Amino acid sequence: MNTVTSSTPVTIKNTSELAAGDIVRTLGMRVRLDSGLSRKLPGLTGRTAYVWTGTVLNLDEVRAGGPVPASFLRTRKYQPGEGWVTDRYDVWEVQGNERTEWFVENPS
Repeated sequence: MNTVTSSTPVTIKNTSELAAGDIVRTLGMRVRLDSGLSRKLPGLTGRTAYVWTGTVLNLDEVRAGGPVPASFLRTRKYQPGEGWVTDRYDVWEVQGNERTEWFVENPS
């Protein structure tokens, strides 16, 4: 399903090392990270949670038979006079902490 071959060079990064513009491979998708947030978790762990919003780059392949339903790739917003409308059909969030690792494509 994924057009990225296993010979495409990747780096393994944990969530705290991700940066805007990185292309993360997850669930057969290639997700370009657009913006991120972090938050220190309360409690004894002292860990930080990271959430990156990204754009799915291989959307046609994902829709054609990937493990992610198309409805999971949407975001909605409220439009006065229209109500809730879908504003994106190509979004995915990459979430984790410093223990979560990701395959990140190396820039060519």
